[in-house]
Amino acid sequence: MRISTSEFFLGTLNDMLTQESTVSKLNQQIASGQSVVNATDNPSAAAAVLDTANQIDQISTNIGNAQAVSSTMNETLGVLNQVDNLLNQVQSTALQGATATSSSADRTALATAVQGSLQELVQLANTQLSNGQYIFGGSQATNAPFQTTPTGQVVFKGDAGINQIEIGPSLLVPVAVSGQSVFMQVPDGNGSFAVAASGTNTGTGVAALGGVLNSALVTSEHLANTQFEVSFTAGAGGTLNYKIASGTGAPGSVSFIASSGTIASGVYNSSSSSAALSFGGMDITFSGMPAAGDHFMVRTSQATSAFQALQDVIAALQAPVAGASGTRARADQLIQDALATLNQVHTSILSAEASLGTSLSEINAVQSQDGAITTTDQANLAGIQSASLPEVMTQFSEGVTALQAAQAAFGKISGLSLFKYI
Repeated sequence: MRISTSEFFLGTLNDMLTQESTVSKLNQQIASGQSVVNATDNPSAAAAVLDTANQIDQISTNIGNAQAVSSTMNETLGVLNQVDNLLNQVQSTALQGATATSSSADRTALATAVQGSLQELVQLANTQLSNGQYIFGGSQATNAPFQTTPTGQVVFKGDAGINQIEIGPSLLVPVAVSGQSVFMQVPDGNGSFAVAASGTNTGTGVAALGGVLNSALVTSEHLANTQFEVSFTAGAGGTLNYKIASGTGAPGSVSFIASSGTIASGVYNSSSSSAALSFGGMDITFSGMPAAGDHFMVRTSQATSAFQALQDVIAALQAPVAGASGTRARADQLIQDALATLNQVHTSILSAEASLGTSLSEINAVQSQDGAITTTDQANLAGIQSASLPEVMTQFSEGVTALQAAQAAFGKISGLSLFKYI
């Protein structure tokens, strides 16, 4: 087979260009420390590098989101903790007013202190983050969620929506909690029932709701909106009888219908400073001594707000304690009722704190997992992408030597001519 001079020169030149390209790639690998400089060098490795790098970037975004939402949640927990401390102060103030020695002037001064606490509660509920967003506004976080009307009522202008953020594949967590669920949906009384004294009571009896004895019965009473009326009448020989009627409507009013009639009755234990009556799946304890003709109304709990709970405390402290028989007991009953609802506000705050705490635990677990995955991915990426410098440098040295030898040989061969031998 004959090889022409042009074919020889062209083949030799292509071989040297290939060697130069190999040496150049090896030089780039030495300079960059990476084995895959261009995708065309190793398409499968380049694809693996891209996939791993994208996963690292996504995890980095998720970690950033988790850190941001953790910061917001911790700020929210801080505010809720301040609210909890404020409620403790209000509770302590109300208890001071409930003492037998407190005068109307004492209670008025205490009511003024609670009024200041109410204003502070509104400020806390309107807390803004460093970015200007309102913590408790729901998805309407750009406007103050709680506003005070000219009549002194606090209304909610936010919504129940909760903004969420992704901290993992298909894993969304709430950024905060809605003020509607925390502050505006609080059951009054003991959370199941609320008790109130008739405005015409003349005795010293004060009622306090106890626990739920039959949850299924209480649930059915809620569904039927069952109400109760406890009344006291004079009995034989100076005893005091009680009667409990159940029905619908507002107890003590003309709309109350004792459709179930009398469900319990008997002689009130007047020999003790306190006595408990059980009915309707719950119990109620009386302190002091009711008088014949006194009435107490027990109704199913209704939704109220944390702000209204404080306003109820203020109203209770402003109620007169001096005057006709039963005046102080009625005022004490108002404080007792307000304190019961205040406990439900405490429960609502604690529930919100527990929910945020659970979310924070979940976020911390995801962050720990993301950190471990990122470490593994970075190690895999380094394994795919990083060049073995000793090996590459050896190949580079061999390639340079071979290229130089080829260039020298080509130079000698290309200089040969028959004219030198003629």
